[in-house]
Amino acid sequence: MDLNPKFQIAWRVPDGGRRVTYVSDQVPTFGADCRDLDVTVERDGDVWHVWVDPEYDLTVESAAATVSLDLQHADALFLNGYNSWTDSWERSPRANMHGLWGTPRGIVDHWVLDASGDYRFARQDPRFGHQHGEGYGYLRFGQAVSLFGDCKPDTGLTVIYEDLPENTITLEKEGPNRALAAGERVEVLTLVLVEGTLQGAFSRYVELMGVKRRPALPLVGFTSWYRHYGDIDAATLRRDLVGVSDVLLAQPLEGALPVFQVDDGYAKVGDWTRPDLERFPAGMGAVADDICSAGLVPGLWMAPFVCEKDSHTFAEHQDWLLRDAQGHLVMSGSHWSGGYALDTQNPEVRDYVRTSLSTATRIWGFKLLKLDFLYAAAMVPHAGLNRGELMADALDLLRESVPDNTLFDFCGVPVVSAFGRCEYCRVGCDVGLDWNDTLHMRVTGRERVSTKNSLHNTKGRAHLNGVTFLNDPDVFFLRRDVKITDSQRTRLLSADSLLGGVLFTSDDMGAWDSRQMGIFQNALDTFVRRSRDLVPQGEDHGELETNNDSYDEEEEPDSPSSALNAEVMTSDMTQPMPVVDMTQPMPVADKIDTPPASDQMEVVPESDMTQVMDGLDMTMVDRPLLAAIEAAEREGDSPEESDALRDSDDMPLETEGNSHE
Repeated sequence: MDLNPKFQIAWRVPDGGRRVTYVSDQVPTFGADCRDLDVTVERDGDVWHVWVDPEYDLTVESAAATVSLDLQHADALFLNGYNSWTDSWERSPRANMHGLWGTPRGIVDHWVLDASGDYRFARQDPRFGHQHGEGYGYLRFGQAVSLFGDCKPDTGLTVIYEDLPENTITLEKEGPNRALAAGERVEVLTLVLVEGTLQGAFSRYVELMGVKRRPALPLVGFTSWYRHYGDIDAATLRRDLVGVSDVLLAQPLEGALPVFQVDDGYAKVGDWTRPDLERFPAGMGAVADDICSAGLVPGLWMAPFVCEKDSHTFAEHQDWLLRDAQGHLVMSGSHWSGGYALDTQNPEVRDYVRTSLSTATRIWGFKLLKLDFLYAAAMVPHAGLNRGELMADALDLLRESVPDNTLFDFCGVPVVSAFGRCEYCRVGCDVGLDWNDTLHMRVTGRERVSTKNSLHNTKGRAHLNGVTFLNDPDVFFLRRDVKITDSQRTRLLSADSLLGGVLFTSDDMGAWDSRQMGIFQNALDTFVRRSRDLVPQGEDHGELETNNDSYDEEEEPDSPSSALNAEVMTSDMTQPMPVVDMTQPMPVADKIDTPPASDQMEVVPESDMTQVMDGLDMTMVDRPLLAAIEAAEREGDSPEESDALRDSDDMPLETEGNSHE
């Protein structure tokens, strides 16, 4: 790795003129009026601190660091996606990245397809070898990685750009959204460069950020969304609750919390303290009481930073709505009757957020809040704050609004901003009721609904699990009215049980037959045994236990259970993730100069981090889960069902799906 990064500061003088200053270890500061900015670079081990100390009032637009890396010979490149829904997995450095450039502008504007991703502020480049991401990323060479990132996301958003022809990675951080006063010394970039194994390097990065995971137990349970979507009422949830409680409380959970989560549909989005009394005549407190009485943890979905056009909040509080520099309302998407961002710097909006969350927890009694569409707080820099500062402030507002023991599951959130601020976090897009959505939806961006993409993200972001929060991979399905094959169900369930900290379904658990129950019980057994390693051993540090089970070498590598290709798990899920063939083998890194036909040549070569690294303990192959999967696949569907559900895994893995559409 290049340990002599080059730095560039872009700034504006009072008359509006733009200046650029360049700095490196070997070359003194130079550029127009460079002495007026006074840039200092200080290295402290793996961290480079870049400071400015202006001679007069000026505005820093951005601070960038360019690092020379051997992209041409790397096995894989990972660049973290902006949103928790954004596709994020290892790809070839020679790949390109999907965006919205193939989608007509009229369609983008009508459906607000560019709201949830980085399309409005990051340079979108369709060329091969010019991918981008946010916050951090790494290059992998065999089992070693070179990780790069910004250490202080709360002071600004950092976009990372690949340049394969130049063999460089550039990290570009937004500047403060205000003028700096003369003599005001400000750190504008904090660059981290770390080498090692993936988990070692990532853990070191998180340590340098000063992030600690919030202690929390893994979750297992039910969410109403993919069963009913917004069509819920008290009677429907009570019927679901019977089946969920009967199944969950009959299982040996041993350290995992059983959850029943009420999702969207109980109120207009934005009217959180005004539930629909026709659907919920006794109010939401009665729902939480029913869940508690059934022996489960009550969870509730909210989107605290947005409101829909049909809500009382939209109609009665136009002054609460976020507006851009031209005074136009800022839409968060086309969900519901139209989603609109709230101005989280408005004191009345802050009181509204506090009241909404406090009502849900202190009055109604919900213990887990799934908080969604959180990116809406950072859509437009304003009130003297940039996107990173707005996001950090908004997430901290959520925490101060609830009792200390409230559990947060963040969704639709800039992932790096969520580090250490929630107990659980979604790491992929919404799954769908089919495998990869319809063809015309595959050009709607990188955050679109896709079971296939969700599964890839579960693997791609597995290194976060147990380090920054517990990963929420979204739900699995065992029911038969979902248009995915048994093989695809297998991969989804195995990924959730092996790589996540949340194991949720939206199935009617009470309607599962004996075969479905057997599959769930064995997957749950795997999840619970893994979860022992994710249970924090002390509230002050959240350390994880390990165990020392050994690998069963008699497992047949070519057995009928190859859909899981060896349920070999490391003893600690903060260590490299298990060897799990969840999706069909992905192609190895392209070693030729010709770029792949599409950016879907994402790479997980045979030598990747799923291989067991030296010095790590192994656990046994999970025979019960494999046996249940084998039995399910032997039974299979009827030929008619198989034909109806068949969806080739070789279809292009294109990547915008928004949750709650």
